[in-house]
Amino acid sequence: MTVVRYMRYAVALTVCTVVFQLWVHRTDELARTSVATADNTVLHLNESSGKPFTDLTPVPVANVVLPASFHPRNETFPCRKITLTNMTFPICHFVGGEYISAFLVRGNYYEGKAVSRFIRLLRLDRQLQLVDIGANIGVYSLPAARVAHVIAVEPNWRAMLRLAKSVHLGGVNSNITLVHNAVHSVRTTLSLSVSSGNQGHARLINTTKCKATPNNKLCDTRTILLNDLLPLMRFKSALIKVDVEGHEADVFTNASAGQFFDQVDVPFVVMEWVYCKGRSPRLVQRLLNFFYSRNYAAFTLRNSKLETHYRSWPYDVMFKKVNRTDILL
Repeated sequence: MTVVRYMRYAVALTVCTVVFQLWVHRTDELARTSVATADNTVLHLNESSGKPFTDLTPVPVANVVLPASFHPRNETFPCRKITLTNMTFPICHFVGGEYISAFLVRGNYYEGKAVSRFIRLLRLDRQLQLVDIGANIGVYSLPAARVAHVIAVEPNWRAMLRLAKSVHLGGVNSNITLVHNAVHSVRTTLSLSVSSGNQGHARLINTTKCKATPNNKLCDTRTILLNDLLPLMRFKSALIKVDVEGHEADVFTNASAGQFFDQVDVPFVVMEWVYCKGRSPRLVQRLLNFFYSRNYAAFTLRNSKLETHYRSWPYDVMFKKVNRTDILL
């Protein structure tokens, strides 16, 4: 009996040792995986699986950037203090020919009057948010985050680096949600074509060709729907500014943005029109029908109603709810 008992003890000890060694190996493997993942996703708080989105894919979480995790790696860039509407805040920018940054370098603020009007409206109604689609380095988002909550969406990772750094330096992390995606009519993965002389001119292109960019970042961009921003909204009222280099017609479709407009009161949408009006008439008409069917009309930024054909409309336009006479940009 004593021999049998000792044999049982020996077998149990062997089993426990094997299990413990397997657990240690698995724990060590998980630790190595976690370190690698953290190093590779330094900008990203929520990262998807890496597979292209399809219509059968569950609604993805937007790729939200954590400003405090900013890590420029091999890229350096200047940040300067800017004053607008009696607010002083840091803004980090490009060096060279980038259009918006060139304004800042010369001591001017790009679209300063329009931005100031947004700030005035946000100050009047603290239940309003700003949804900035195509935020670039943040000339709209950064001052707005000092008076309201902002969702800033930007697909160009170099612009997002600067925006994230500006948010962190300015201490407005709690007032702004940074989303590193492009907004489109479908969830998919597209390439982002960025002009070498103007980083703000970043356009989605439907191609499989994609060259590597500095710091081993790829130009592949995951697209989300406007509807996918709903979980990030703090209030049910928002102003929207859109500058996506001609892809505005892909942002506002019934399938991709209808739910957002059903649940959120949007008094007006300010949109860059110069490239949009050059899209195919079918796509432009679909965009116009999206707003007209929801009781919006097209205006200039000075609140003059646009009666002419859309091809003669100005550089920027505003789609405003006809019954919202209480809000004037």
